Amino acid sequence: MSAGLLTHNQERRLATHLRLLLDDLDTLATLPELSRSGDSGRRVLGLLDETRAAARELRSALDLPEEQGTQPARRVVATAEVWAVRVEDLRARRLGAYGEVHPDLGATLDPRLDHLRRTLVALAEAATGLPER
Repeated sequence: MSAGLLTHNQERRLATHLRLLLDDLDTLATLPELSRSGDSGRRVLGLLDETRAAARELRSALDLPEEQGTQPARRVVATAEVWAVRVEDLRARRLGAYGEVHPDLGATLDPRLDHLRRTLVALAEAATGLPER
């Protein structure tokens, strides 16, 4: 069904990110607090199962390889890239949804987020030089 939809690099990127997501979801499902939290815990565990099923279905629909482990280089690159995107949500102008933002926060926070993002990008670039296995 997905023949020709993805380049090799697109396939590798999707497969890596889905593998990391599934690893994280599996880890969350083992939190002992979830099994001790009554209805709320059962709801979270159910949604973890549903999310894992959705990720597996996506992998299947695109006929992506089912990697049992992610190579260290890919893991570092993917993690750094994901967090480089996520730190953008931490900018002062975006924190208004969580309460009133102090007018001086941006001057303190945003340059440090820029630095953090640059280091994450550099980490991703450096990791591409790691051996594949």
